[in-house]
Amino acid sequence: MRDGWRLTNYSLGLTYNDDVLPDGTTYSYWQEGTYYEFPAAEIEELETATATLYAMCLEAGDWMVRQCPRRTAEGRREGYFTSICNADSCFLARIGIPEYTHEQIIRTWFDGDAETWTHRDKDPDGRLPTQTPDWSPTVYGRFDLWYNGAGTVPRLLEFNAQTPTSLIEAAVIQWHWMDQTGVTEHPWRQWNSIHERLVGWEDAPGEPGDPGAWRRNIGKLREARPWLPEKPKIFFAYETSETSGEDRMNVAYLMATAEEAGFPVELIAMSQIGWDVAGDRVFFVPSPGQEHKAEPIDVIFMLYPWEWFWHEEGGKAFFRNMADPQKRGTVWMEPPYKAALLGNKALLPVLWKLFGDDPERGKYLLPSYFAESSSAASLKSYAKKPVWGREGGSVTLVRDGAPITETPSEYGSDGRYVVQELCELPSFEGLEGTVHPVIGAWLIDGEPAGMGIREGLGTAGLITNNMCNFVPHVVV
Repeated sequence: MRDGWRLTNYSLGLTYNDDVLPDGTTYSYWQEGTYYEFPAAEIEELETATATLYAMCLEAGDWMVRQCPRRTAEGRREGYFTSICNADSCFLARIGIPEYTHEQIIRTWFDGDAETWTHRDKDPDGRLPTQTPDWSPTVYGRFDLWYNGAGTVPRLLEFNAQTPTSLIEAAVIQWHWMDQTGVTEHPWRQWNSIHERLVGWEDAPGEPGDPGAWRRNIGKLREARPWLPEKPKIFFAYETSETSGEDRMNVAYLMATAEEAGFPVELIAMSQIGWDVAGDRVFFVPSPGQEHKAEPIDVIFMLYPWEWFWHEEGGKAFFRNMADPQKRGTVWMEPPYKAALLGNKALLPVLWKLFGDDPERGKYLLPSYFAESSSAASLKSYAKKPVWGREGGSVTLVRDGAPITETPSEYGSDGRYVVQELCELPSFEGLEGTVHPVIGAWLIDGEPAGMGIREGLGTAGLITNNMCNFVPHVVV
């Protein structure tokens, strides 16, 4: 255990470590003195599973898009305010996504693919305009995996595709812990290239290596939008009502990596994002009454769920801005498709439908169904999860027909749930009792990049939530 580890972690960005539990005791999110050891072969297994699962998710996204009438030119010509999607004809409508968002979800999904570029308008001769595809940057995501070491196969529990946190712990805090404690001399030391994959690296001094996720994505964006400056300013927005500081610091870390990659940046609150009716633009407004100091936003990263954003006042205006046929609307990161197609639990039954019978890829999945389906009734042991839920909220675990633990919350009030065959997290004896770890496998720009482990305590810890600990790991 390191002397002064709390202050060290705080100085590195873990400002939200300590919390007070309902009984008045102090809770430490970071677990100092405990860690997990992995042989290299297990890391290779986890990397393979992460890469395979992401490829499967991309195929699942294609399937979901094909179920929406607005995927076709005819569907788009029906008009922005015309309803052609319903729960019978459209998968997105079935899971509760407002119809006005569908076209931009589909467009951002296909950005970069010239053959499926979703042109909106035609020129006076009736020909499609000669445009290059747009580009919708995506930087990161995190799979939550069940894994119990050698001899077991990693299984997907869910995909945190749009707003995953615990990034700074995985990328920075556990790396410094390993370096300061010297607990391993293995050449790999830790599965953790998150920071390098964000900012890039050189193979040798002066020799090109990997440009990193920020430079690669903004480079592709500028190819599609040549009017942008060589290094466009990237705004980073977070929700200030989240009082622990976790959202702010995760966004601040991402902002720091973009700045290290060479881009001008600015940290703002979600409440400072404004709309100029006359100019039809998205703006950064420093404070109420300072609209005259507003600054247009070309590129913005927001740590805020799209499923909240598109139900709020002003959502339609922001989506109309994205639909600008001249492509001068604001670019949002992560793009709308990350929540609509990949970042909700409806992905799980789609993956099972497409790959459940595949012996090579289906082994990474658990049988999953929409809760109202007849197949769901066949499961006696299962996890019931809201389609739109976060941090384990409104999840119920059932073993042999009897609930074993649940986490009541406001999620799931729309009645949309999925069920997934129960795969209880592994159990280990920790310092304070039985603990249950879940693997967080990180993707940077679609590539496996590292791991963070969160650990729940006791029966309640079988559902990973925001009160679970973060525990570092090494490769031995």
